[in-house]
Amino acid sequence: MQNILLFISKLLIALFLIRFHANLYRLGFNPLAQQLNRHTDPLVLPFRKLLPPSRYDFGALAVAGIIALAISLVFTAAIHASFGVFIALFLTLIINTWLNTIFYAILIIVIGSWLQTDPRQPVMQIALACADWLMAPLRRIIPPVGMIDFTPMAALFILYLAQNGINRLLLGGLIG
Repeated sequence: MQNILLFISKLLIALFLIRFHANLYRLGFNPLAQQLNRHTDPLVLPFRKLLPPSRYDFGALAVAGIIALAISLVFTAAIHASFGVFIALFLTLIINTWLNTIFYAILIIVIGSWLQTDPRQPVMQIALACADWLMAPLRRIIPPVGMIDFTPMAALFILYLAQNGINRLLLGGLIG
C-alpha cells in the first residue's frame, strides 16, 4: 500500500512540475499544456492569488511541495521518525521526482529524434520545455560530432550524478 501511495504522490508532484516548466516556456497554445492547466487550476489558482505575481508558476511549485510535505509526514509518522528524517524525506522526494521528470523528458527527446518526430508535437514541446534548462548550456559546450549529438548523454550523466549525490547527502545517515 505504501508503494502505491508513493507512486501516486510522485506522479502528482511530477504533473505539477511539468506544469511549472510548460508555463515557464509559455506553452499555453499547446493542447496538452492547456489540459494540464485546466485540470490542475483548482489546486494552483488559490496559491497564485496568495503569491506575488510573477512569470513563474509558483502556485504549481507550492502544490507540488505540499504533496511532498504530506507524503513525507505520512511516512515519518508511520516509522516514528525525527524531524530531521522528515526534512530529508521531503527534500529527497521533491528533488528526486524533479530529476526523474527531467530524465524522462530527455528520453522522450532522444526517442523522438530517433523517430524524426516534429519538435512542434505537443509531447515533444513539453519534454523540451522540461529539459531545456539543462540541455541548452550543454549544447554550447559539447559540439555535435557529425550527425550525433552527445548532449543528452552528458545531461543524463549529470542527472545521475546529481541524484546519486543528493541521495547520499540526504539519506546517507538514514540508510548506512
